[in-house]
Amino acid sequence: MHTRRLVVLAIASFSAACNGDKGDSGDDIAALCAGEGSSSVVIGQGVGSDFYPFEGGETVGLSVAPQGGFGVEVRAATTGLTADDDVPVLLVTEIDGVEVGSFLNESVQLYCQDDGTGLLWGVVVGFDPAVYSTNDDLLSLEGQEVDLVVTITDDRGVEGVGRASVIISVGG
Repeated sequence: MHTRRLVVLAIASFSAACNGDKGDSGDDIAALCAGEGSSSVVIGQGVGSDFYPFEGGETVGLSVAPQGGFGVEVRAATTGLTADDDVPVLLVTEIDGVEVGSFLNESVQLYCQDDGTGLLWGVVVGFDPAVYSTNDDLLSLEGQEVDLVVTITDDRGVEGVGRASVIISVGG
């Protein structure tokens, strides 16, 4: 009986999303994906279409950054920005308020989700590869609290900024 109830709820939810049902804000999905409302960016991680915002002080590992060096792979969930478009994304890493890495990825796909939010992935908020060039440099980051800052600008020039404080785990 429990399984049948879950299937019915899943079908009802899917039908509502496909019919352009209104989200919590009262706006329909198309309007939300067109950038209706206030802009916001939340940084986190996930797999597939799943998104899990970073909790303050969450421990994260390092990944190889496509721009060179290492950093933290992130996803970003957006509201108020035009989704289903390529957007420029500025990725900045700070330690104690000092920038220790910055990279502009000029074209990242921001996908519109069934709830009208935008979602992007495949970006790494990195550390400057010239400064963090050796294993010892990377090991110095173990246990370090860093701020990850993601700035996304849509095709209308509307900007959203997300920030998350995380703890770095090297090799773990």
